[in-house]
Amino acid sequence: MAQVLKAEIRQNIYDAALEAFYEKDFLSATMKAIASKANIPVGLVYSYYKNKAALFDEIVDTVLIDITDILREEERETGKPSDNFEKVGESTLLKWFGDHKRIVILMDKSKGTKHEQARDELVAIIEEHIRTSFSKRCQEDYESAFMHILASNFAESILEIARHYKSKEWAQDMLYLVSKAYFEGVNAL
Repeated sequence: MAQVLKAEIRQNIYDAALEAFYEKDFLSATMKAIASKANIPVGLVYSYYKNKAALFDEIVDTVLIDITDILREEERETGKPSDNFEKVGESTLLKWFGDHKRIVILMDKSKGTKHEQARDELVAIIEEHIRTSFSKRCQEDYESAFMHILASNFAESILEIARHYKSKEWAQDMLYLVSKAYFEGVNAL
């Protein structure tokens, strides 16, 4: 019975911290406010997490791993990039958006943590994915700046979907429009 309570308390702390970091950011959220949201004494939070940074890490640590897995899965496909995205990337990104709060926390609210450069890391991951896709399909070598611009634009597009997330259906509609414009150009709209 005690083990169940411990798991429940840990989950309550996690949920409260997720909301606190999402509403504010790492620097502004306090352990006292997190404890208050979890309806427990602040000292109990420290029984489960060494400090606020450890709690923040638990919330965001796997976000970039998830996007890397999505892109690697898409790279295993052999079709056109737009077909690969439609076949693999779109559905898995929609699942990723299910964690939209964690994405926003990591990308926008991590100042003061070891995760401050997460957006740059996301762009680098997407840039490498684009470079890999281009190397399979193109004979021409494109300038690095071009790859970076494409990656930056796509990263910001998916982050905007996470920031403004309303529902899975809404995210699906936005992702469809973004991918259509990205792969076919604005004239395709």
